[in-house]
Amino acid sequence: MHFNLVKASNRRYLEELKNHAKQMPDVYKSVNIMQHTEWVINKPIFEVIKKCMENDFPLGKLPINPQTIELPIKPVDISTNKESLIKWKREASKVYEGRAKQNSKFIQVSQIIEEAEMLLDKGGFFYPYQLDFRSRIYPKPAMLSPQSADYSRALLTFKFGKRIGDNFDVLAIAGAGLFGEVDKEELPVRIKWIKDNMERIIECAKSPLEYTWWCDADKPFCFLAFCYEMKAYSDSEFSDSFITTLPIQADCSNSGLQHYSAMMRDEVGGLATNLVPSNKPADVYNLVAEKVTEKLKAKTDDIAKLWLDYGINRKICKKPVMCLPYSLTRYSCRQYLEDHVTKELAERGTKHKFGEDLFKATAYLTPIVWDSINDVVVKARDIMDFLKSIARLVASENLPVCWTTPKLNFPVQMMCYKTESKRVKTKMGDSIVKLSIASQTNIIDKRKTAQSVCPNFIHSLDASVLQLAVVKAKEAGVDNFSMIHDSFGCTVPENKIMADAIRDSFCEIYKEDVLLNFANEMKAMLSEKNLKKFPQMPVKGNLNLEQVKQSVFFCI
Repeated sequence: MHFNLVKASNRRYLEELKNHAKQMPDVYKSVNIMQHTEWVINKPIFEVIKKCMENDFPLGKLPINPQTIELPIKPVDISTNKESLIKWKREASKVYEGRAKQNSKFIQVSQIIEEAEMLLDKGGFFYPYQLDFRSRIYPKPAMLSPQSADYSRALLTFKFGKRIGDNFDVLAIAGAGLFGEVDKEELPVRIKWIKDNMERIIECAKSPLEYTWWCDADKPFCFLAFCYEMKAYSDSEFSDSFITTLPIQADCSNSGLQHYSAMMRDEVGGLATNLVPSNKPADVYNLVAEKVTEKLKAKTDDIAKLWLDYGINRKICKKPVMCLPYSLTRYSCRQYLEDHVTKELAERGTKHKFGEDLFKATAYLTPIVWDSINDVVVKARDIMDFLKSIARLVASENLPVCWTTPKLNFPVQMMCYKTESKRVKTKMGDSIVKLSIASQTNIIDKRKTAQSVCPNFIHSLDASVLQLAVVKAKEAGVDNFSMIHDSFGCTVPENKIMADAIRDSFCEIYKEDVLLNFANEMKAMLSEKNLKKFPQMPVKGNLNLEQVKQSVFFCI
């Protein structure tokens, strides 16, 4: 079966990509390098997930069969008491909603297990990769893949491992990160936490269905895979000759804000996102949480007190802060807050006193979180406003926003066309059915273009760093790659080489003035009239980006 390297349907754009082929050799190299990684199914993880699904054990956030979720018992007076009926319907509605959510996840896990079973006894398999229009790399299979959910990633391990050498600390730090209890502490604290919990880790590997401590992890199945690896390592008496095949990931600290801080040489943003070396990782989510708490303490109303009693921490602020570089709106900010409270109640039993009207409580908190984010990441807002202003000008001339990725030279073409709805009458049996069909027009949507430019620009920069890092790491000796946009996976002994490649690539990308290059490409597209409206370049700071090479917590 044939697939284009880039997922696109516009023939002119595909032709332009073809013409640019010789100008972007590292894009092709990076994809081919990733496609050479050979995988096998992690059999112990497969057995655990299969048993859980067969027996409806909801371990590690796995779904249960939605048909086993029972409706609430009907009250005896339901036919005569209107209040009882309304209350039962409200409770039943939640069950139906829960069934619908569980059903899609249950089907997904079932399909992933089927795929894993099919590949279980194969000698090894490879993933084909494809780019989207921003040059982000995705595996073509959508279900069982290195970029899928926690339980899917845990099912995969490298076929060819490497001698672990003297790298116990690297494996321990990765395991502590997967569990999440001390993942924001200094590295010695993380290593000590693993050593202190070694008996529990090994017990999880011995009896995962009975000893379920691993389920408390942020990434439960990936942590369980770590437990199996650590037990095997322990059984070898921690020998330097132990062959490790477990993919361990190095994750960037809010890569979107890192890119904005690098573009602007922003000292404040750079410090908050670990572009600057320190003994302890900076936590931008926690900084925002502290600001929110300060603002709530200054208020005297009851809802503020309820939020303080509930507890404002990094977790509730994480999604809004994380999504800020991707054009966060107040609407989505409120929804993320509500989703967090609902999820914490369902998964951890964290109760709240907001009653059934969570909308009112989260609508109250939203502007406070919004203002607190602005207090912490000022420069990011400046760049976002700058990018959106330019995008509106380009769209006003009915042109797509086009730019070239730094260093990698991939031509990005962002086309956001307006759609129109057409009513179509058709006959089905004896009935006339009226359908609405959305079709694309030839007119660029200014509003959608402005909303889309920030996330797409940042994603293209993420892709550039990843592609360059893959090429550099391969040249330095890394053979196994498990890449998820801003998360870089390899085996334990390859970790140091990968870490150096990531930092070198980031610095190399930003040796260019990325924002100025973007602006110049946009100016070349605009008419004289709109050039006069072109916004002023945001004022840069004095951050020394070379410090990134010494920052342990930049990506770990």
